[in-house]
Amino acid sequence: MAKGTIVKLGDVVPFSPPEFAKQFSSKMLLDKSNSGSDQLHVNHFTLEGGCSTTCGVHKPPFDEIYYVLSGKATLELDGVAHDIEKDTLAFIPGGTSHSLKNKSETEDLVILTIWPKQPEPGVNVLYDMRKEAWGRTFRSR
Repeated sequence: MAKGTIVKLGDVVPFSPPEFAKQFSSKMLLDKSNSGSDQLHVNHFTLEGGCSTTCGVHKPPFDEIYYVLSGKATLELDGVAHDIEKDTLAFIPGGTSHSLKNKSETEDLVILTIWPKQPEPGVNVLYDMRKEAWGRTFRSR
């Protein structure tokens, strides 16, 4: 395998489960399937204006980081609301319930989600849904 991986956002096919197609899209930028790394998982996530995510919990030790690229949202962590916006980083320890609510009706919230390891089956529902729908986790144009 070649050393390093280069991924251009525009070349990555977005994934949205059919029931959430008008709410969010997710682009897997880096995981084991396209980089060979067992230690890093990076996703580009867009939450449409006026939309929210359902509450999720990833079991320990599956920590997650959100880095906000654009937009504003309320991030709820174990029932406590936090305002996040561009250039905000949020650390979500494994076992912490979390959800997002886009604060704008018209502007998308765009974040990177970063995991320090590949999720096991059952840990990240969206990751599992993408793999089931596509037979893999990464798809380029």
